[in-house]
Amino acid sequence: MKEAATYPDYIGVSEVTTRSFEQMRVEAYFEGQPSLMFDEPEGFDVGDPPDLRGRSRGWTPVHAQLAALAGCTSITIAVVARDQEFAYRELRTKARSLIDVRGFHFDLHLQPQYEQINFDLMLDTRESSRRVRGLAKETHRRCPQLGLFRLAKIPMVVGWYRAGSSRPLFEEQLGIGSGNTPEQSLIVRAQRERSR
Repeated sequence: MKEAATYPDYIGVSEVTTRSFEQMRVEAYFEGQPSLMFDEPEGFDVGDPPDLRGRSRGWTPVHAQLAALAGCTSITIAVVARDQEFAYRELRTKARSLIDVRGFHFDLHLQPQYEQINFDLMLDTRESSRRVRGLAKETHRRCPQLGLFRLAKIPMVVGWYRAGSSRPLFEEQLGIGSGNTPEQSLIVRAQRERSR
């Protein structure tokens, strides 16, 4: 995931981070808002948001969807890790969606859509790179939320990292053809627009 990247003005950026605590408990965050808790098999709980009073505070559906992706993936990892006897101490995730919001706001000829989702998973583990790749592949196969995004053909880059490393041990691009990713194309477009 590219930090501090600049995108065209019509691209809405949403980010969610998660932290897994106990075996099947995941808490999701986005800046300045109450957390969202997933706890299998109990379900999930949305923290009480501040009084709205027209200021659009609280979780948006896009943030909740990213949290659902991260929460479901985190829970699937816990199950797959148990099945594979894969040891890890902590899992952190970061998800970012890039959505063309022009159709939502003013251009009636455009359908708002995800341009790309970046989903990074950081594992605190001593397992080998080969074992991390095995965990990743089986998680991608089993996770209903990852399957939902895959079937919807939403462009997504899923990167698996060892905690503290900036190089992925495993990366999968879903719904992305050859050449530049949609994110890379958006960055180039933004640079061109800014240089005019």
